[in-house]
Amino acid sequence: MIRRRKFRYILVEPSILLDPADKSFQAALSDGMLRYLGEFGYIDASPKVVRTAQNGNFMLRVSRGSEAAVTLALAFVKEPGGAEVGFYTIKTSGTLLSLHGKKPRASNAPRTN
Repeated sequence: MIRRRKFRYILVEPSILLDPADKSFQAALSDGMLRYLGEFGYIDASPKVVRTAQNGNFMLRVSRGSEAAVTLALAFVKEPGGAEVGFYTIKTSGTLLSLHGKKPRASNAPRTN
C-alpha cells in the first residue's frame, strides 16, 4: 500500500528584508536546519520554501508532525545571507489557502472579481 505524505505549511517572517528565492539563502537555511535536526530529522521533516511574498515573508512546507522541530531549528539559523537575522513563525496550517487568509470558493458560487 502506498501512503501519501501529509504536509504542514509554516508562514515565516524574517527580522530583516531577505530574498527567500535566492539559492544561497535557501542553502544557508537548509544547512542551519540540518545542523540542528541532524540528517535523519532533516530528511524526515523535508523542509522546502514553497512560496515567497513581496514583504520578505516565506512559506515552508514540512512533513506533518515535524513542524515544532523545524520552528525550533529556525531559531538557530542566524546568518543565512551574511547578515544577522531572526525568524518569527507567524502561523502554521495544513493548507496554503488558510495561511493567506482566503477561503476556498464553492464550486457553484458566482465569481466576484
